[in-house]
Amino acid sequence: MRGTAFTVSYVALWGLVGVLAFAVVVLLRQIGVLHARLAPMGTHFGGEGPPLEAPAPPVPGWLFDRAPLTLMSFSSPTCVLCQQLRPSLDALARQYREIHVECIDLASASGDATFAAYGVRSTPYFVTVDRDGIVRGRGIANSLEQLEELVRESRMA
Repeated sequence: MRGTAFTVSYVALWGLVGVLAFAVVVLLRQIGVLHARLAPMGTHFGGEGPPLEAPAPPVPGWLFDRAPLTLMSFSSPTCVLCQQLRPSLDALARQYREIHVECIDLASASGDATFAAYGVRSTPYFVTVDRDGIVRGRGIANSLEQLEELVRESRMA
């Protein structure tokens, strides 16, 4: 009888250790998510796009004076991430009234020429241009938080 009670308590304690270890892993993951949300990493620069602080290449029919900052979104119809970011772009346009969002799709009539003029080779790629037509930010963004960081950095430039 005494050996059975010891075995049961031993197994129960190891079960509790397992549950506590699982809880620690879950909490650590949540801390990581919270850290990423509070201090998001900015956009990734892949060595492409127009130079910073240089005049943006002209695009026929576009004026950059619609808002203090224009966010140009370069996307492709086959890019799944681009499709997932589309609602984030709409949310960004609603949240920041001083930002004009312009979407350039590779499949559009002028898309190929615009991609080439801006030196964009991958999607989703973003370029911010101020009212004077100067490039203030650029890079690949994979989330709304990274887009917000790009906008924040561009407004400070």
